[in-house]
Amino acid sequence: MFKRTALAFIALAVSITSVASAQVNATLLMRSGERISGQLIDLGGVGFTVRVNGQERRIPTGDVAVIAFTGNPADTDWARVGAGPVVILRNGQTVAGTLYDIGGKTPLKITLRTGSGERELSSDEIGRIVLARPAGAVAAPAPAAAPRTGIAVRAAQGWTSTGLTVRKGEMLTFATTGQVRLSADAKDVAGAAGSMTGRYAADAPLPRSLAGALIGRIGNGQPFGIGNQTSIQAPADGLLYLGVNDDNLADNQGEFRVEITRTGLIRK
Repeated sequence: MFKRTALAFIALAVSITSVASAQVNATLLMRSGERISGQLIDLGGVGFTVRVNGQERRIPTGDVAVIAFTGNPADTDWARVGAGPVVILRNGQTVAGTLYDIGGKTPLKITLRTGSGERELSSDEIGRIVLARPAGAVAAPAPAAAPRTGIAVRAAQGWTSTGLTVRKGEMLTFATTGQVRLSADAKDVAGAAGSMTGRYAADAPLPRSLAGALIGRIGNGQPFGIGNQTSIQAPADGLLYLGVNDDNLADNQGEFRVEITRTGLIRK
């Protein structure tokens, strides 16, 4: 009787020890491109401790590019580590931070140092920890820049034709983006409303409006201010031109992009 009880106790102790020592399966992708699959145990001064086929193996931290708990590292992962290590959660979210500690049993407790302090995550929450780009990995190409729309109004050009023939009283709506530089001084810039420093140009088409402001003209008529107004009424019939309110265009740089919507005549 005593012998059977002792054997049962030993079996129970072995079972408990086995459960307590169970760790989380992971695949380590080395910077060299090698893959190591096993049970991730710890992160310490010597690096990562991984149990592979029953044998513990220590891997220097600097040799590891990715720790994958689920999923395979993809080309899109490498674009995410430009500013440093990143954790990709299983729900698709990312957390930027330095891997500080790995502890616990099942699941593991992963401690990160982030810009807002330490953050603890469970290995059950994590898909991959991306530390670096392995040899031979190709970063996913950057998405193509969206095509620039609207009429380019270059600061170094006197007047730009919009190609729109408007009628007097027609409502014109403007959406303007961009900045221009009005001289060699890097601080001498203007948005659609005009100079950021509040300066004027005495010999500009509209000397009482801020230098660099977006202006308009219909045919060979008198120039008028547009600035950052969203809409104006066309003051005359004819071809609409746009320009930059400055008296010396030769040293200007940059352009505004202007989209124009016509909403018909406003009748009184």
